[in-house]
Amino acid sequence: MLKPGETREAEKQSMQPINPWLSRFAKLLVAATFCLIFLGGMVTSRDAGLSVPDWPTSYGYSMFTFPISQWVGGVFFEHTHRLLATCVGMLTAVLVAWIWRNRLALPVGLGVCAAATAVVGIGVGHIGALAGPEHALTRGLIIMHVNIWSFAAAFVAVLLTTERDRWRYGEGWLQWLAFGAFLLVCVQGTLGGLRVTEVSIVLAMIHACTAQVFLCLTVAMAAGLSPRWNERAVASGTSGEGLAAVKALAWTLVGAVFCQLMMGAVVRHLHAGLSIPDFPMAFGRMIPPMLNERVAIHFAHRVGALVVTVLAIALTMTIYGKARGQVRLRRPAIGLLGALAVQIALGASVIWLRREPVMTSLHVVNGAVVLGKALLLAMRAGRLDAGTQPHAERIGEAKYQEAHA
Repeated sequence: MLKPGETREAEKQSMQPINPWLSRFAKLLVAATFCLIFLGGMVTSRDAGLSVPDWPTSYGYSMFTFPISQWVGGVFFEHTHRLLATCVGMLTAVLVAWIWRNRLALPVGLGVCAAATAVVGIGVGHIGALAGPEHALTRGLIIMHVNIWSFAAAFVAVLLTTERDRWRYGEGWLQWLAFGAFLLVCVQGTLGGLRVTEVSIVLAMIHACTAQVFLCLTVAMAAGLSPRWNERAVASGTSGEGLAAVKALAWTLVGAVFCQLMMGAVVRHLHAGLSIPDFPMAFGRMIPPMLNERVAIHFAHRVGALVVTVLAIALTMTIYGKARGQVRLRRPAIGLLGALAVQIALGASVIWLRREPVMTSLHVVNGAVVLGKALLLAMRAGRLDAGTQPHAERIGEAKYQEAHA
């Protein structure tokens, strides 16, 4: 919070300088999230979502003591997905506590979680209505909610009420973004468990979409924790109007890619990936006959890919035309086009290879790469544009005074 008489610059100077290891840790979380999305794609592609039918246990074992000898077939992908998801959740908690520079939140959260889970785990076994093997799934569901949310409640309470006088890393928006990422990863864990216990396709699609939202938060945190985040616009070959145009196009692209990934999740979970069996044509035509809803969904996904491609090309042309002096925009723009070209090739291979699981999962995770690159471009363009705002405001004020002289 700014005190009376303080400037924005004073607030920035009061913040702790970014620790390079914190920046690396944020990038590690991004990498782990990409791996988790790939594993999630493998789970769906191999129809392994219910290979382990109980939660939070795995065939009655603790998730961490489940015998490796039983990690076979679909069980391998579902169980490793759960383990990696747990690791991503813990990495997120560590990153949030690190950004807030709170030394108590993590140990207190883990302690409360362990105690609450133990008490409830013992207690539900003595409730008559929940006794017996037929209620094992219900007992597991109760324990899961207590496990996740007791940790979340204790972590948040300690984070917000202790060590408030310590400096924190990054600007205020970054600290609250990290806070939001922690809450979202808890929600995501809950959705993952409910997807198993409720056997719900709708929950599976929501779970896939929230994974992409979480990825966006991790990319944003990694960008904000980068040592180069505060670099300003290079004057050469750049105007405030040009950066504003790049920013607007980039955020439009982010929205379009996210909608495309949502449609992809619907295609996967409704098994519509081969509803149109040929590519680049559709039943030998440019526009296929809409035989059923799966064909319509599949074709909408193809149209969405075309929209994303047009927007990405327009964004790159705008960067090279109006912000060619910004190396920090040019390089990721080329990377975005490269990732998009790979994505189109992977999409074609999904059809040509009849939904081969690895290629399908690579298509899923590379879609997340496209989203991450688009978001990074949008954030950088916004940051660079903010560096030109004072000059632009002075120009606007001068024009106003001249017009009304």
